[in-house]
Amino acid sequence: MAEYYNMVLNEDELRWFFEHIIEKPLAYESYMITLACRGKKLTDAERDYTKVGSRGEMMREELIRCRGGLNQDWNFDIYRQAFYAYNCDKRSLLTTAGVPYPEHALVVYSVVNPTNEIDCIEDTFEHYNKERKNLTSAILRGSQPGIQDHLVKMPKVFEHMKSCHASHTSRRIWLDFDMDIKKEFRVPNVFEESYAALHMAGEKLFGRGNFAIIKTSGGYHTLVRKKCLTFNPNNFLKAVIDEAVSTGFSLADYVDEFVANDSAHKSKDGNNVIKRSALIPTPGCRQYDSYPVVINKEDFE
Repeated sequence: MAEYYNMVLNEDELRWFFEHIIEKPLAYESYMITLACRGKKLTDAERDYTKVGSRGEMMREELIRCRGGLNQDWNFDIYRQAFYAYNCDKRSLLTTAGVPYPEHALVVYSVVNPTNEIDCIEDTFEHYNKERKNLTSAILRGSQPGIQDHLVKMPKVFEHMKSCHASHTSRRIWLDFDMDIKKEFRVPNVFEESYAALHMAGEKLFGRGNFAIIKTSGGYHTLVRKKCLTFNPNNFLKAVIDEAVSTGFSLADYVDEFVANDSAHKSKDGNNVIKRSALIPTPGCRQYDSYPVVINKEDFE
């Protein structure tokens, strides 16, 4: 009998996330989601058996866009279908060793800011032209190994397009602040104190309904509406620490990392700015043996 992966663990949570966080994409936009296996969640024996490296693997990107042609239909059924695509036969998603991925190491990531598909296409054409130029050069040199190498690479050009979707943000609707609590301190009271500081600082700086706090296995992702960030994002990080201190809780002692996942950075050649949208574990979908939850839903009522 076939075994299936189970990636959507709480559809109601996923629906809330869709209704309150995900804006309708424009005609040239899409949302990317991806399935990942985190190597850090595997034992040495599991890594040896599956051949998944310590850094893990990203696989099976799905793109979500409006349907209906000129009608541009958009609803939860369109959105959730992409996530249920991961509830597939385990034999259809195998590691390089030819064995299924352990579910306790899997996580479904989402990009919360839409991608500009036109930019992705232009990027892919640029990549194709580069590969074509390299192939022509190898032919002119009479390099058989070079010709063979580029003949292998050319058909894979559109795989490059998949990697573009996290790097060509169309609109910055949300900015993500990622708080990672030290592994040895992931206990209820530390989570509660950390949430209290996040919520107090968020309410003072942005107002209710303008930030969503997502509890994950290792801490919190706080999504803040970009339009509310009229100051240096690092000020929010400092405000959270200060709120914790005001209650007698030294948050800095318990946090491994607390950063703003800025979505703008220089490209490798330094010629242009790449706008990258952070990947967050999706509320309601698998993150190891549980699922992330938005814990300040009452702020949006």
